Amino acid sequence: MAASSAGPAQALYYSRARASMVPRILGLAFIAFGTLFIILSIVQQRIDFLLVPLITFPVGSLVAFMSVTVKVDEHRVVIVFCDVFKRTLSRADIAAVTTDNAAGPSGYGLRYMGPGMVGYLVGGPEINIEMKSGKTVIASTGEPEMLIRVLTESNN
Repeated sequence: MAASSAGPAQALYYSRARASMVPRILGLAFIAFGTLFIILSIVQQRIDFLLVPLITFPVGSLVAFMSVTVKVDEHRVVIVFCDVFKRTLSRADIAAVTTDNAAGPSGYGLRYMGPGMVGYLVGGPEINIEMKSGKTVIASTGEPEMLIRVLTESNN
């Protein structure tokens, strides 16, 4: 038998946090609003009404089904927002990892939160990753305590 090839690095942590109810309902309302305009364009025989669904369907889908995936392996932390925006952090460049479950969500979406601070948020518990460069990345995750343990135990 042939030896198996070296595949991707073994994930030490994996979490996929999905949008909470508020953005999910809002996104589905956008999709329903677009559907209403499709019906109006057919009834009124006006093609210009079809511009609304061209905007509301993608925006509503992005908002309703947004998610944040956090993957950790031996060398890096990968944060993916809505399967579109990806951020890779080197584990060697991480200075501190904290969480504040009592603070509540800092909003929803891909957010600029001040100089050197970016958030990938869908509501729920968040993790703050401070880099040695002074930048901070905030991401929603299902189990922040477990992520802190994984990053601090093997980072020392």
